[in-house]
Amino acid sequence: MVLDDVARENTGRSTALAIAVVPLFFVISGIVIRYAAFTVVWPDHSLQPYIQSLCRWDCSWYVGISEKGYEGFPIPGESNVGRWGFFPLYPMLVAGLRAVFPFPTAIVAIATSIALSYASCLVSWQLLDRNMRAYILYCAFLLSGPFSFYFTTFLSEPLFVLLTSCVFLALKRSSYLAAGVFSALLSATRLVGVFVVFATVIQMFQEHRKRGGPVLSFPRLVLSRPDLLVAILISPAGLFAYMLYLHLTVGDGFAFVHVQRAFGRATGNPLQFLWDAFSATPATGWLPTSPQWSAFACVAGLALSAVLAFRRQYGAALFCTLGIVLPLLTNLASMVRYVVGLAPLVLLAMTLLAAHRATFYAALVLLPATCYFTMIAWMRGYLALV
Repeated sequence: MVLDDVARENTGRSTALAIAVVPLFFVISGIVIRYAAFTVVWPDHSLQPYIQSLCRWDCSWYVGISEKGYEGFPIPGESNVGRWGFFPLYPMLVAGLRAVFPFPTAIVAIATSIALSYASCLVSWQLLDRNMRAYILYCAFLLSGPFSFYFTTFLSEPLFVLLTSCVFLALKRSSYLAAGVFSALLSATRLVGVFVVFATVIQMFQEHRKRGGPVLSFPRLVLSRPDLLVAILISPAGLFAYMLYLHLTVGDGFAFVHVQRAFGRATGNPLQFLWDAFSATPATGWLPTSPQWSAFACVAGLALSAVLAFRRQYGAALFCTLGIVLPLLTNLASMVRYVVGLAPLVLLAMTLLAAHRATFYAALVLLPATCYFTMIAWMRGYLALV
């Protein structure tokens, strides 16, 4: 879709080259910065320890799914923690690529994540309305920014961001069937991906109203258009397929929900979670604690969602709000990762930073610079980055 748009716009060779080269530059710079941080923490500077330093926390669960699949029930050894909470699409993709390229799983996954993040940058060109400064910052954020390790290791974020971007690009082009297919894949990547169907319905409704259609006739329009109806109905197909698999193999189609208690996630009052996090002040020094960083990320994400709504991007605003509130109902664990993995929020943030020359250049310097320090924190197990 991106290449088709560039060709139809008769984009100049220099612009087309920049679209391809800018993310490649940040791929290389990101690898250099993260490796430099690795040499500070690990005494052995060879490739294998570097791969291990990138693959932390949930990465090991995805490696296990890719190599061994999901456990049956009961789990051998009677463990109460299973892999069912991690959705299957990305591990399946890595397993398929590993069958073609005979390398260790982690290496295949890291290369795949970098390629997916590179593709996300290309898709963002249209979503950013061909704003070159915003495009440069977005590429810097994904590939060599402070959270670039999320998008360059074996986590669901690289695929989730790419598929989310593809959904919204398809909606921007009114390609509803394509949006439905991408939505189905998104719902097989992470649970909150199923909520993107609301963005599809909102886009359909907004186009209906722009053509002068009355509100009450919208359901009749959807029922009379097979393409619209199919796009809506297939959007949660990935989730339903995973639920069927769990039902047949484990006996519980909602095992991905029920296993969350084993990870310490129990439903509670989200406002209480936020209050407790902000109240967890540091015992010494002035730097915020891990819970406070998670709470800041949550509030920042909700604030950016409100800005999306103010800009009349109601579908993206609702999707991002649900993508934050749903995990918040259990606790604030992994909230930083969840927020930065919501593509519409990052696209908006980079657009705002690119609006003025001073903030653009400041961000262009700070994004790669902070990558060095957050990579060290990631390798040392800083809990806010889990």
